[in-house]
Amino acid sequence: MTRTSKQIEADLDQLDAQNIARLFSALNDESRVRIVHLLMREKRIFVSEIAERTGQHISSVSHHLRILKDLGFVKHERQGKKVYHMLDDDCIRDIMERAKEHVAGK
Repeated sequence: MTRTSKQIEADLDQLDAQNIARLFSALNDESRVRIVHLLMREKRIFVSEIAERTGQHISSVSHHLRILKDLGFVKHERQGKKVYHMLDDDCIRDIMERAKEHVAGK
């Protein structure tokens, strides 16, 4: 049975549509995609190490991490003077893995 556009529209309210758009908006930046990908591979990592490994300035990485944290993708853990960053959302991991498969043609 084929669903009409009205049925599809009814399944997605305005708030859900806005939140989905925010999610994709956050991933519409190559730097944030690279940071998320790095966080997928590392359990915990410092801002300075993220900057070094992605070729970005620390201030830029901090800005991107703040955006990702605001969306619930990333969290941080302070141990003394050290602040570790890590993924905080298994869903974003799944989205990234599926996106990598999609662009690879799998």
